[in-house]
Order: sequence, then structure tokens, then C-alpha cells
Amino acid sequence: MARRTLASKRFAEAIASIASSGNSWSEWTRDMHILHEALEDDSFRATIGNSHINAATLNVIEHLKLGADLQLGTRHFLAVMARRRSLHLLPEVIEWFGELADRASGVRRVIVTAATELSGEEIQRVRERVAGAAGDASNVSVTVRLDPEILGGLTIREGDQIFDYSVRTRLEVLRERMS
Repeated sequence: MARRTLASKRFAEAIASIASSGNSWSEWTRDMHILHEALEDDSFRATIGNSHINAATLNVIEHLKLGADLQLGTRHFLAVMARRRSLHLLPEVIEWFGELADRASGVRRVIVTAATELSGEEIQRVRERVAGAAGDASNVSVTVRLDPEILGGLTIREGDQIFDYSVRTRLEVLRERMS
């Protein structure tokens, strides 16, 4: 995952604050999904990627017919980002906001790194393990990343906590004990 900026986190926190105070998490989440999908369009991505963009350039959003789909608050927020020449941060803002929305709704995000693809059953076992005895496994969101260098096993990362069950780490520990 690329390193995200503090500015993008602050924009996302501002959106989360608005969503929380207006109890409008679902509307903001929907709009963030619309914008995330819009980022698949090369011209949209190129336009917002230009740090010299200004509020007038927001016409590209209307051009892509996003304006009608977005709530007024989101359109205003995009205008603020454009005035601050920060629209290039939009992909990061969307990612941060997703994490904040999940946290607010009780969803726990974990990143699992494995050497090979995991089956649905294996992913469900990870969810249950993370949820614990009293937890709800349906509130655990699992993202799987492949890294053949771990040789086997897996690592589970939730926030700043990492649980390393990889073969590579076990071999390194064994090597240290033997030397």
C-alpha cells in the first residue's frame, strides 16, 4: 500500500465528521463509491491528478454525469478540494474515508498476506479467528495480498498489529536459535 498523506486523512476526517453529525454515513459512502468508480476513467483521473486544477475544472465531474449522482454536500466538498488545489488527493481521501466509515460501523479491516490464493473456507477461518470467541465474523473485512516470499503460512495485519504465521519467519527464528 502506498503511503498516504496527512492532508488526505484530514479531508477524510472532515467528511467523516459531516457524515457522523448528519447521520449520513450511507450517503457519503455511496458517493465515495461513485467517485472511486469514476477514477477508472483515464480523463477523470488525469484531470484530478493535475495539482494546478481549480474549481472551474470541476466541470469534468458534470461532464462525466457524476454531478447528478452526487449529493450536494459531496459536490461542495469537491469544490473545496479544488479551491485548495487538492483534488489529486481524492483517491487517498476515498481510501481513508472507507476505513473511517468501517470503524464507525464496527467493521474490522484486516490484510492477510499469503504465499498462494486462499479458498473461501480459509478466508472465513481468518474472519472467525480475528473476530474471536465473542466477536461477529461478518464484521471482519479481509483483503488478501499474495507474496510468494513468505514461502507458506500467512500474516494477518489489523491496524498496527501484525500476527506472523509465515514459514519464512519460522525458518528465520529456527536459524537464530541454532546459531
